[in-house]
Amino acid sequence: MHFLRILVIIFIFIPFTAFVSSKDKAIISDSALFNVNQSIPLIARIDTGASRSSINAINIKVKNAHKSMQDNVGKIVTFNIVDAKGVKFPISTKILTVKTTKTPQGREHRYLVALSLTWNGKESKIKVNLRDRSNLKYKLLIGRDWLNKNALVDVNPKGVIGPVADFRVDDDFPITARVDTGAASTSINATNIKVNNSSVKMTQNIGKLISFDIINDQGDVKRLSATIIKVTEVTNAISSEYRYKVALKIKWQNKVQMLNINLKDRTKLTYKMLIGRDWLRNNAIVDTSL
Repeated sequence: MHFLRILVIIFIFIPFTAFVSSKDKAIISDSALFNVNQSIPLIARIDTGASRSSINAINIKVKNAHKSMQDNVGKIVTFNIVDAKGVKFPISTKILTVKTTKTPQGREHRYLVALSLTWNGKESKIKVNLRDRSNLKYKLLIGRDWLNKNALVDVNPKGVIGPVADFRVDDDFPITARVDTGAASTSINATNIKVNNSSVKMTQNIGKLISFDIINDQGDVKRLSATIIKVTEVTNAISSEYRYKVALKIKWQNKVQMLNINLKDRTKLTYKMLIGRDWLRNNAIVDTSL
């Protein structure tokens, strides 16, 4: 019985957010579209440095207002929420409390009211402080009060890629790639490899110009030249081999990146390009069901 009392006390005094695990939260970028009170669309700045969320509010008027803000708690306040285009949305609600916020200019006292925020199909009510954000780009700021229960922040959000994807190499060359989380580095089908002033030892060719043909699954060929950046050892279950690495521009969807890619004759393989963890780490999450 004593043990049960302890559990009840723990449950009461530990904030609910402690029970919301990371795996239950969605990923949000550093800015996102919210619907306020279900009907007011605002693009918000996501700010992990802010403890509380705030919204652009002007023409703030308290009914039967007292000079002391604290004495207005519980009274009705009316204000206009203003979006980035200057459209005003009238709101009337109850003042829940007054909070002091530290800013670079000093301390500010702000009213807190309850508003509903909808993001990613999920609606939640939080206490938002009222602040004139007319001079700021984002008219809604989402702080840790909302983030704690709802989302993880990724300032470089990743797209979802399937096990096979279409890429472009060197701006305009189309190639279909196998996406392989088991591969540390990306490789491309390269034949007719020739190194200027080639040495027998591969590492002595680092920094030299190398020319090669890339070939896609349609049989299209493009001749490229690049500087050898390094020689890398690639190991599989059967043996190890050494390959040249060069920097190539690759594009997937709207993501363009210069990537150090190893050159390999993949003529006998179905996919003429293999995307490894070196590209995936910063660009995409893999869904093998796609």
